Amino acid sequence: MARIADHILHKLLLLLVILAPLPLGSNREWSWTLNAFIAALITLGWVLQSLFRPRQVSCLIKLPVIMLFLAVLAWAWLQTVAWVPAGWKHPLWGMAAGVLGTALPGSISLSAQDSLVALMRLLSYGLVFFLAFQYGRERDKALATFRWLAFAGFAYAIYGLIIFWGEFGTLFWFYDEGFKADVRGTFVNRNSFATYIGLALLVAIAVFNQKVSRRSRAALPMLMGRELRIERFILQVWKPLIAILLMTTALILTHSRGGFFSTLAGGLVLLYLLNKRQQAHGRSKAVLAGAVLVAVIAFVLTSEVLLQRIDRLTVDGNGRAQVYGMTVEAIEDNPVLGFGYGTFTDSFRLYRDDRLAAHYDKTHNTYLENIFELGWPAATVLFLVIGWLALLCLKGAWTRGRDWVYPATGVAATVLVGVHSLFDFSLQMPGIAITYAAILGVAYAQSFSSVSWE
Repeated sequence: MARIADHILHKLLLLLVILAPLPLGSNREWSWTLNAFIAALITLGWVLQSLFRPRQVSCLIKLPVIMLFLAVLAWAWLQTVAWVPAGWKHPLWGMAAGVLGTALPGSISLSAQDSLVALMRLLSYGLVFFLAFQYGRERDKALATFRWLAFAGFAYAIYGLIIFWGEFGTLFWFYDEGFKADVRGTFVNRNSFATYIGLALLVAIAVFNQKVSRRSRAALPMLMGRELRIERFILQVWKPLIAILLMTTALILTHSRGGFFSTLAGGLVLLYLLNKRQQAHGRSKAVLAGAVLVAVIAFVLTSEVLLQRIDRLTVDGNGRAQVYGMTVEAIEDNPVLGFGYGTFTDSFRLYRDDRLAAHYDKTHNTYLENIFELGWPAATVLFLVIGWLALLCLKGAWTRGRDWVYPATGVAATVLVGVHSLFDFSLQMPGIAITYAAILGVAYAQSFSSVSWE
């Protein structure tokens, strides 16, 4: 019964991860709340069934990493309470109390409710990472997770291409002329979809590598002629190569400059690691050649509008540069305590002026926004947690004797979201954050040899 429950819970986790991008990237209150509720239920189920299978529980997550992440959660919660020292509370609470003529409890956060919502979302991402880590230590489940993610990315890419090429201008039952101009999949923002499809593309390349590597080890090339070996190779790679081609096409047709360059950075990291490890083990270079070839073909056929947008990079960046400057000014006013996790939309109104013509509810730089909301100490700790996990994945990619492609993908995915976070806010979309958490969880789990789990 415990094994059956374990199997069911893993499938529920996979469904949560692949369906999270479906309802507009889960960037709506009902959808991110539902995601958090389901993640909590799966975690509770995992805890209960683990009581009957204690040996399956892994404690290989570094204790400092756990403690640092919990410290960030604790600080985000502390920003919402009223019993902190009065000097910590934002002065706006006192000003508002004077105007209203009544006492207000006040807090560090300018909107405690928004901070609690953001805290819930961050905790749900941590639970997804934890579950993916626990299940990802088994080779079959790690491969299943990556296959589900690759298939989901392919399905969303096909949907986006159909809507774009068909000029339907719709996202489900919503109509918007913007959907005729760019591929957006199930996301309202094309840059967010570019990040998601980039993550799925990295996973697809990893799955492709695993498939080719396993087949090459299982085959008996000395007993087959050259023509037969080539024929078998083509039969086993044409489907994944077409999937990679279409996903790359969807990425380019988002016309997202940041999404394209961040995926390119992550892809180069992954291909570099694949090339280095394949040199060490003498494996086929078909994965590298095939992935690069289809990417070049897709770029040549579909990159005209993207290149035009790259030419306008300086002009379009002026507004964001002003937002960056205003955000830095705000951080200097409150560098330690922050304005409250998840409160940028409301708090930034105190600093914006006539220099900004457009409405900005995001900084378009996740690092600056986190520092603005959490303060320098807590934001630095959050960055450290993710960076530490990525470095451990890099170590696993270099040292593992097998299945090193998983930690290599985790490193590449971190580079992708890390680079894009410099220019946009895609990682703040729940559908993308959940996907990245699942990838990183599996990657970290496979960074250790099977002996370490015993």
